Amino acid sequence: MKTCPYCGSKIEKINHEYYYCDFCCMQLDARIVKENHERLDVRFRDFAFASYIDKTTPEIMTLSTFELLYLLKMIRKERNDMYHHMHVFRRASEAGSNNYKEAEKDSGRDYLYFTKKTFVVENIIRTRLGYVPQRISESYLVKYLQNIKNDKKTGPMIIRTQRKELNKEALIENKSK
Repeated sequence: MKTCPYCGSKIEKINHEYYYCDFCCMQLDARIVKENHERLDVRFRDFAFASYIDKTTPEIMTLSTFELLYLLKMIRKERNDMYHHMHVFRRASEAGSNNYKEAEKDSGRDYLYFTKKTFVVENIIRTRLGYVPQRISESYLVKYLQNIKNDKKTGPMIIRTQRKELNKEALIENKSK
């Protein structure tokens, strides 16, 4: 039996590509329709590559929330490192060596790049979670991942419409004791 992945209701087939859910008042793509009241699948990877930092904003928006959190942790570290490098090169230049001026400028450009990437990823996370975590530690990511895995144990969306009848013999036995 085909069911809505959002509410678990039986759905009607419109054509080979779409179904309709009366309760949700919406068309559903056949690719997300479920069977027997199953819930929506949660798509995620438990890692993110450093190369994701260089993706465009529309590409970053397609990543799962876990990937975004992991990516934000990496970007914040890179940004912090670039700020540190920029500071070190500035101090070296102030000490009288002009050899570090170009390195300071390069570090400054990288710092601006990572700052903008931080803003992009933070804003995407903010629209999904409603807030941006101040600090993303390994334990935070492990707990987030564990919550995703534990949620998979959530059962199907079934509403019981009849009361369970107690075993009458057991009920009579308990009253006689």
